[in-house]
Amino acid sequence: MPAFMLKKIVLGNFSSGPVDPMMADAIDFMVDRLESLGQSELASRLTLNCQNSYVEPHKIRDIPVTIMDVFDQSALSTEAKEEMYKLYPNARRAHLKTGGNFPYLCRSAEVNLYVQIHLLQFHGTKYAAIDPSMVSAEELEVQKGSLGINQEEQ
Repeated sequence: MPAFMLKKIVLGNFSSGPVDPMMADAIDFMVDRLESLGQSELASRLTLNCQNSYVEPHKIRDIPVTIMDVFDQSALSTEAKEEMYKLYPNARRAHLKTGGNFPYLCRSAEVNLYVQIHLLQFHGTKYAAIDPSMVSAEELEVQKGSLGINQEEQ
């Protein structure tokens, strides 16, 4: 399919009504980035995005999952969101009131907060973003104590 048709498909999913200035800036940024993609790159990204596949929930049963979602209009249908919640019933949910299709751009502070909260459980472990040898013993003890409290609450 020609590049202009692929771009039209993608642009058709963007909000066309009134949105707040931060969401408008995010949409403008993504439209600009879309213009920089060639036909083959855009086609491959659309193919990956539209494939009907998922991570089998039983294979990640012991891995902490956080699902981030927005309450306003986005490209994901309500049915798709509900199906995802059913597939990952133990997942934590991070809800944003607004954010549209690009909450990581227009609500970056809130998204970063949710990501930091999710990653806290890995602090001081081999899965941490920072080398465990760089974490002080005092910080590890505080983290272990807070994890113990959080696990007891669940």
